[in-house]
Amino acid sequence: MRSRWFAPVCILVMVIFSVAIYHRLPKQLPAHWSASGAVIMGDRLSGVVSLPVVTTLVWLLLSVLPRFDPRRNSYDSFIGTYRLMTNATILFLAGLYIATLGAALGWSISVPQIALVGSGLLLVVVGNEMGRVHMSSFVGVRTRWTMSDPEVWRRTNRVGARLMFVTGLLIVLVGLFSPVDIALPIMLAMIVSTTLFLLWYSYHLSRQHIKVKS
Repeated sequence: MRSRWFAPVCILVMVIFSVAIYHRLPKQLPAHWSASGAVIMGDRLSGVVSLPVVTTLVWLLLSVLPRFDPRRNSYDSFIGTYRLMTNATILFLAGLYIATLGAALGWSISVPQIALVGSGLLLVVVGNEMGRVHMSSFVGVRTRWTMSDPEVWRRTNRVGARLMFVTGLLIVLVGLFSPVDIALPIMLAMIVSTTLFLLWYSYHLSRQHIKVKS
């Protein structure tokens, strides 16, 4: 999962899978799902092509992003972690793509449920690794307080890693055992709550450090 070739292989699998089953697909494919799980249809060609293109662009963006970071040298210390986060993101998109085309073929699966569970698993993976991220402009919990104090960065990201891991597990459970129209707002509420808490926590740590220094 930390190999630089993992993500392009996932994209290649998406392309091979789509080519192999293209002739079996209906003329209308699921384009997206509403919050209640209702299917919104689109034409076959765009349905087959769009997500591999988006996934490729995401991979390319994540691959070049460190080069534009003013703190680019810090990536050397956590490059394995960064690749794992990138690969997990691409794997999530590839799994979602295969599930979507599989549903169009008549597989007995719920794509919204897979998206929810997959999102939770992605958070688990990222949360498990985020504590290893060093100060950077694009990765980790980035607030004005974490970016101005290495100690605030370290402590906030360690707490953020644990919270993200737990949030991801809860999202997986909610996605597995709750209806989609209930699970989606619960997931969004958990993510927003975690984000707001980390924003407050980094501010709180920063204020504590200012008092200690003064």
